[in-house]
Amino acid sequence: MVGQIIHIEQCGFLTTLQDAGRKGFLQYGVSKSGAMDLRSAFYANCLLGNDEHEAVLEITQSPHRFLFLQDAIVAFTGGGLQPQLNNQPTPLYQPVFIPADAMIEFRQQIPGFRLYMAVAGGFKTDEFLHSYSTNLLVKAGGHHGRALKKEDLLQIKTPLTAVQKNIFAVLKSGAKIELNIQPPAFTTNTIRVIHGLEWNYLNDSSKEIAADAKFKVSPQSNRMGYRLNGTALETVQSCEIISSAVTQGTVQLTASGEMIVLMADAQTVGGYPRIAQVCSVDLPVLAQKKPGDEIQFQLISLREAEELYLRDFEQLNTIKQTLQQLYAG
Repeated sequence: MVGQIIHIEQCGFLTTLQDAGRKGFLQYGVSKSGAMDLRSAFYANCLLGNDEHEAVLEITQSPHRFLFLQDAIVAFTGGGLQPQLNNQPTPLYQPVFIPADAMIEFRQQIPGFRLYMAVAGGFKTDEFLHSYSTNLLVKAGGHHGRALKKEDLLQIKTPLTAVQKNIFAVLKSGAKIELNIQPPAFTTNTIRVIHGLEWNYLNDSSKEIAADAKFKVSPQSNRMGYRLNGTALETVQSCEIISSAVTQGTVQLTASGEMIVLMADAQTVGGYPRIAQVCSVDLPVLAQKKPGDEIQFQLISLREAEELYLRDFEQLNTIKQTLQQLYAG
């Protein structure tokens, strides 16, 4: 079961192939890229017995329609869109059998902004610097270094493993594999952050605003960064620094008093003060926010952020091991 798997009949405004990201090249000015919501991408692969770093489709909330050219098993995770097969909802967070010549449509909106789709065997993609993620800036990786469009053809990367053949047979027989995975609460607007290196650039009133006020995700937001609309923040000194290292989740303060949260395609250095850093466990939640959505920062300590990270890591690892044991048995 290799070869062409999907024909894109209709494609929304930004759907790309992404994996866990491009690591080890930040010093050369190459962004990490990768899935905006890494947790959902991880789930999608693990549900199918794929390597967790396989490329998945990141489907941004807009109408899509895919024609399957052969039988396949897929998994949908994340939010934003409800997949439908023959006008019936296709479940999220469980492996699903899709027969050849079936049409999957994505039109009904649900909470969230980005839906992830994995296929057993993974998608065949272009490799760039040891990653299959699409880097739109340098036009490399993924599917010819660009977003997908109508008439594109996607292929399966590798033949199914013995375990995946068993999953395939079970699902094709009409049985279901329902797993007790609780999807994230994409409706929450609380985003936890820690103090950034230039937090003290803010005056006292702006510190209170940054920690307590609500901000809206601006339409001028993308995979590089989310610009936030709200009360302008003020500083006690010049709102610029010598270009310094930044990363995903860095909250920068512009000269106009607006905040920008850097996301998956973030640059590697910046000259704006870094007033906060989004905790890694909440980056997937932030990635599911769309323009117009409100968020509110909650300041926590570095120790609390580390504890949240370790707890999240252990939870994901437990789910991965549970799935491996289930499928192996």
